Amino acid sequence: MFADRITLIGGLFGGVLVTGICMIFAGRSIPGWLAVAHKLLAVICLILLLRSLGALRAFHAPPALPIAIAVFAVAFLAAFATGIVQSIPASAGPLWLNLHRFSSAIAAIACAVAARFVATAAHS
Repeated sequence: MFADRITLIGGLFGGVLVTGICMIFAGRSIPGWLAVAHKLLAVICLILLLRSLGALRAFHAPPALPIAIAVFAVAFLAAFATGIVQSIPASAGPLWLNLHRFSSAIAAIACAVAARFVATAAHS
């Protein structure tokens, strides 16, 4: 059950990454639906992530899994916050955009590490 929830969060995070990359390639002419999809997927992923942290105790996994999930959660929250600041036209700038990209990359790496731990724990 916990592995399924983490898989869902990983899939949603993958959707956030794909829509974010599409926004990069769209340049200044970002379609409105793409920006809305990116932000909506991020909010859903964040809500599910926060709701899943309590179920972590019941899952038998390596001790490094909570660390990977914590790094993912902090990096995802940082990406979420910098994305909000970046979407405000008066605050948008290269600093916030680079912070958003950096925190998103850290979240992606931590998500992959956590997914690896969950996959190996689910099969053992």
